Amino acid sequence: MRLSEWISGRLPKRITAAIPRLPAICLILIALLGCGEGYETRTKRGDGVKEWFLRLGEGKVEAMAVWPPGDGRRPALLLVHAATERAQRFRRAMFDLSRQGVVAMSISLPGFGGSTGPEDFAGPRSVEAVLEAARYLASRRDVSGIAVYGYGQGATTALIAAIRGKNIRLVAVEGGVYGLGRAYPDLPPAERERLRFLLGGGPGEKPAAYRMRSPIHEAGRLRGPALIIHSRDEKRYPLSESERLADALKKKGLPHRFIPTRGKLSEFSLGHASIRRWVLPFVRKYLGGNAANRGK
Repeated sequence: MRLSEWISGRLPKRITAAIPRLPAICLILIALLGCGEGYETRTKRGDGVKEWFLRLGEGKVEAMAVWPPGDGRRPALLLVHAATERAQRFRRAMFDLSRQGVVAMSISLPGFGGSTGPEDFAGPRSVEAVLEAARYLASRRDVSGIAVYGYGQGATTALIAAIRGKNIRLVAVEGGVYGLGRAYPDLPPAERERLRFLLGGGPGEKPAAYRMRSPIHEAGRLRGPALIIHSRDEKRYPLSESERLADALKKKGLPHRFIPTRGKLSEFSLGHASIRRWVLPFVRKYLGGNAANRGK
């Protein structure tokens, strides 16, 4: 079947009537938008790029992946965003990661971007979305091991997924909250109100909902090393949350590193000091590859 015939079967007649006048690239873009299934391509440099939807029950999870050219197995880093963000927020960073020799992937958590909602703040659907992304990475022949990085709300989700997911070998978390019920009184008023709205009340009213979103209670079940980063200047979630998590891992004798930093939490970027100095070297130390050396 010719491309024009394939597209014609998926578009309204008023659009297909104009097909002969459209350049080929426009036809491809329209087809992709019409079918909603995403695309896979390569850049001039040779990086693989894929944007698509993972299935999550009866819903979907918006996903994006970028990987280096050539053959060989490489570490993979799955990026989990904070509140108000989405997968495409990491687009530029993922191309930078590819140049560092890393298979990079990001998703939009339920309720964000193009993913089916509602938002559940590190709840079962958010955790399952991360685990589904990890399953995809595990199915790739070019992936030697999977690390997950999350910040803010995404750090809580990433840590729970790392505890429960057999495919995740390393977790890096930044500026998160790990004992939600205990931290609740110290959160900013707006954040407490947001949690009450999302979870149906405070810790006293919904203790089970807060406990299932408190990975510190299960931290001893981590299968791999953990990197914990937290800025002393972060206002949303207190530094004590990361201190308590580091202490819990220490008591269990689990490999970890805790790095308190300065400055406000910022989105993932290879220019962000915590990523360049600590996350990528941590990934390379435990998962191999040249994640810390390429692109310098």
